[in-house]
Amino acid sequence: MSGPSLTPLPWFAFSLALAPELAGERLRGVSLPPLPEGELAEALDVELVYDVPSAAWKGRVARLVDAPGQRVPGRLRVMPPDSWPLVTRGEKVLAEATLERPVRVRTASGALLSARAFTPPAPSRPPRSPVSVAFLVALARAAEHAQLPADAVERLQAEARLVQSVQRARSQRVRQP
Repeated sequence: MSGPSLTPLPWFAFSLALAPELAGERLRGVSLPPLPEGELAEALDVELVYDVPSAAWKGRVARLVDAPGQRVPGRLRVMPPDSWPLVTRGEKVLAEATLERPVRVRTASGALLSARAFTPPAPSRPPRSPVSVAFLVALARAAEHAQLPADAVERLQAEARLVQSVQRARSQRVRQP
């Protein structure tokens, strides 16, 4: 008779779980297990697409999609199996990431390995809502707090500013007679 696996699980965090303490208000009573700092890493052959409507974020949030040659920065954390249900719940609450998927990861030390990442599922219909500025701002803050490379943090901050400016301009244009 075999029991549950005791093998630690590699988890690639690329979204708000990079720094869940910054998104504590979003966890709504769901607590994550103590998180190891982990190692800077990047998921290979994937990218973020902001096409998942989210009522909680008042706009679209990001999901991870296959994209040959592209990379997404994040942190690789090795988690004990008994903490996995808490990680799963935390990802769901933070970013509506309910789909667990494998990713190939390259660590900062150059190691290539397989890990698991959480992402929202693809939307069933094309989204009509704008990208969530609040989500973009939270993602940029989480990336900065997790000490992702400066260029990745700056790119996320610039995306948040750009989306906010475009949405502000659109709303002002709609109000003009």
